Amino acid sequence: MRFRIVSAVCALIAAGVLTGCGDGSGGLPDAGLMMRDAAISAGAIGSAHVALRADGSVPGFPLRALEADVSKSDGGSATGAATLPTGSVTRFVASQGKVFSKSDNGTLVPMPAGFPSPSGLIGRDGGLAQLLRSLRDPKTVARAQFTGVDAFEIEAVVPARALAAILPGTTSDSTLTVWVPVRGAHLPLQTTLGFPQHPDAHLNVTVSKPQSASVPGIKS
Repeated sequence: MRFRIVSAVCALIAAGVLTGCGDGSGGLPDAGLMMRDAAISAGAIGSAHVALRADGSVPGFPLRALEADVSKSDGGSATGAATLPTGSVTRFVASQGKVFSKSDNGTLVPMPAGFPSPSGLIGRDGGLAQLLRSLRDPKTVARAQFTGVDAFEIEAVVPARALAAILPGTTSDSTLTVWVPVRGAHLPLQTTLGFPQHPDAHLNVTVSKPQSASVPGIKS
């Protein structure tokens, strides 16, 4: 009899432990814990390839798309290309927070105010890490293959203040859908922002594979 009681207690404890690992999403793991891990992973990035792509008119994002190799060293640097609303593509370089368009002959022209800072996306104080640390009501909604990787899908709300590093001037909260690997560090495979006041607009953010983004000296 004592053996049965002990076994029953152990079973209840095990059940409680397993339930505690979930977030009420049908046995899926806790989204808050995974997002905490994701923020730490994003904050540890010193260099990366970043890509931002807008679907529709995204508030605070003056481009259709941006891709760059970025580094946090030497005050932050980047080399990449931006697709403007007109569809034309502009190459650019960035150094120490200053972004310049780069012509075919190498001439550098300062980009207008409001142009995103690519290197500002990564690092401990970067936009992605800040965003992941500030989520409200995160929930794990699915486990499935994402671009060939076994991943969890997580949904949450992003406060407007947490969007500032990615979308300066944004005044409204956004929704977030993020995919993180099941195994290893939970660095997002892709982060998609939605905007309730602009239902047809989405911004897809991808940060991947460390890169070198050395930029020749730029004189201001």
